[in-house]
Amino acid sequence: MNEEMMRILKMVEEGKVSAEQAKSLMDAFNKVSTVPAVTSYDDQFFKVNVLSTKGDKVNIKLPVKVIKAILQLTGKLPTDVVNIQGVNTEEMINTIISCLNSEVMGEIVSIDSAEGDKVRICIE
Repeated sequence: MNEEMMRILKMVEEGKVSAEQAKSLMDAFNKVSTVPAVTSYDDQFFKVNVLSTKGDKVNIKLPVKVIKAILQLTGKLPTDVVNIQGVNTEEMINTIISCLNSEVMGEIVSIDSAEGDKVRICIE
């Protein structure tokens, strides 16, 4: 049994918490300890969300390391939905590559076209 569980049991033994409170603490601790820790930027997620006026919805969520590999091999994102009139796709790809190389977090692309299409790209 790990140290944290022993502390909780000791608190019960000393009358500091009830058995119900101890169970809640143990359950909460087990939830926290089962969440995988993200250790590197490459393990973060690259998300592309597109909502078109035609009703198309695209949601892509891939690890950053996969997106880096795709961009390195093909020079493109794994979708054509970012081809929006008035947006320089090559410039946008270069910006995304720069953000990935700089390990930027959060929203890196936000496009609202004149036709009402919306594109959001973020790293979380």
